[in-house]
Amino acid sequence: MKNLEGKTVQLNFKEAKKATVVFFLSPECPLCESYSLNIRTLIQQYRLKDFNFVAIIPGKSYSKESVIAFRNKYQLNQLLFWFDPNYELCDAVGATITPEVFVFLPHGKKVYNGRIDNWAYELGKKRKVITEHDLKNVLNTISKNLDIIPFQTKAVGCFIR
Repeated sequence: MKNLEGKTVQLNFKEAKKATVVFFLSPECPLCESYSLNIRTLIQQYRLKDFNFVAIIPGKSYSKESVIAFRNKYQLNQLLFWFDPNYELCDAVGATITPEVFVFLPHGKKVYNGRIDNWAYELGKKRKVITEHDLKNVLNTISKNLDIIPFQTKAVGCFIR
């Protein structure tokens, strides 16, 4: 993978003391745009609590400039953006939707993947009130050093392929 500066990068789960949170995002996906405030809020709440946050841009459809414009427009400057042009990470973890999130512990164990919360429950359908804050609950559990049983939820959004 490459970062916005064109340097080769790879996930190193050991860099985070608590966990690494990986968002699969697309600059053109309406739900990625809609979830940007939630993502920004979660990063502000947890990045100083030993969590790392990375955004993966799958495929070759997006230029560096379009990703920077997306990052700047939605004020996601505290999020690292990396390109996965050949879908290698997507395939390795099973990412199929944007936005979709994965949480890995420092030794590399995946403990969560799926939606950020249950606001969007089908394409084009959103709840007025969020009742399940899946990602936030996972991060709270990890930050309290409690054991977490790996689980997943169904992400809703734009297909990666």
